[in-house]
Amino acid sequence: MAPRSAPSVAAAIMRQRGAIAAALLVVGAIVAVHHRVYTIPFMYSEIAGIERNPVVKSPALFVDRMLTPRGLLQRPLSVLSYTIDHALYGNAVAGYHVTNVVIHCVNVLLVMAIARQSFAAPLVAGLVFALHPLATACVSQIFGRNYSLATTFFLAAVGLYVRWRRHGPLRALPIATIGILFMLTVLTKQSLVVLPLVLAWYELALAGRTPRVSLILVAAAVASIALGIVLVVLYALPLSRTAPVSPVQFFLSQLGNALTTVRFFVLPYRTALIHDLPVYREAWHPDVLVGAFMLAALVAIAWRGRARPSGWLLGAMLICLVPSNTFLPKNEIVREWRLYPSLAFFALLVGELFAAIAARLRRRVLVGALYAGLALYLATFVRADLRQNVAYQSGMSAWRQVLDRYPHWADAMNNVAFYHYWSGDYRGARHYFAGAVRAAPEVFLYRQNLARAYAALGDRERAHRHATRATEILARYGRRTMALQYR
Repeated sequence: MAPRSAPSVAAAIMRQRGAIAAALLVVGAIVAVHHRVYTIPFMYSEIAGIERNPVVKSPALFVDRMLTPRGLLQRPLSVLSYTIDHALYGNAVAGYHVTNVVIHCVNVLLVMAIARQSFAAPLVAGLVFALHPLATACVSQIFGRNYSLATTFFLAAVGLYVRWRRHGPLRALPIATIGILFMLTVLTKQSLVVLPLVLAWYELALAGRTPRVSLILVAAAVASIALGIVLVVLYALPLSRTAPVSPVQFFLSQLGNALTTVRFFVLPYRTALIHDLPVYREAWHPDVLVGAFMLAALVAIAWRGRARPSGWLLGAMLICLVPSNTFLPKNEIVREWRLYPSLAFFALLVGELFAAIAARLRRRVLVGALYAGLALYLATFVRADLRQNVAYQSGMSAWRQVLDRYPHWADAMNNVAFYHYWSGDYRGARHYFAGAVRAAPEVFLYRQNLARAYAALGDRERAHRHATRATEILARYGRRTMALQYR
């Protein structure tokens, strides 16, 4: 191999310096925008799942509970990360947030590296992924780490596969490395079992096809599907039985809320701790039909454009949205941190489209307008991030933000009521517990809580009446607490 000329070496050094400067810029932007996350307390399920979880507090108990066949199905690597944080920081919440911010920074750098080697505009892709408001679910909320840490292994596997595959068929060591990253991904968050499908999509769409690699990927995809079925049967299916909606209704609701999900990606100016999105009963509802048509159109666009980077990225994004919780009911129709892995491909897609548009513009004024538009787009992200991190400063303010957006949502009223109850404001607690009961009269938990509020106020007659009704509801429906609005 001939030595490179001096100009080529200088150009390589300049590119490397430019990449380092871009990485520092993006990491600096993350640290600056999320400077208030370190004072966000444990919230919602984090209180029971981390702060008061004995498995997190005891390494020995972690080994006993998580290193078992059952424990391996319950994201043990995510739990291990919380156990390590507890060993380092105890219940000092700032340390957990430091870990989350570091993980997000690593993921952004992986997105930029993938863009640099295979796509376009790595700085644009990195800034979009770094600052997008959907990422606050995994940066500002500690439990979002289940998805962000899994995305680290996921993106590392995708980046390495694309890089190695360019040099020909994969040999034993690269295949073993991808396999290890796949297992780490699944042990961190089960829904990213779709990794081999993303790699198979790359093989089908962009890479040269050879019998050896194709057979390996087919076997990997089959193994992924088989492992996915195991996870569905042993983990997702039992969990879905606690929801008061059927898999059919949940799937229709995913379609009915598809336009809302698209808005979260494209114009996500109003994120929330949790979303009270409607459940759809009928397949012929206009919202469901629109969602089905839109999904079919996106799949068709991805398939027809699979040989181009933009088409492949769209397809990879859709694959990441297809895990088992799309079909099996969970507590919410759309939870923002579930969108985090797809957000990485959305950011790469924005970078690709930005570069394509910039290449077509001939006048400097138009190019300047394009960059100004991008800056404005990112500024809206920053504004949303800052506002969200202020809302998360307490559980009360977070749930009040949800209630401001969804005034009749029973679950939000129930959670706001608890903060009043714990502070000794039993009249305020009664007001919100009663609102939750009016919004969802057949939910055991809300009735039981209202009975407690009346008991604390000394109104034994009303406390007994609601406690009796709660017992009747429990006997009939069980402990299901998902309050829904139907369309």
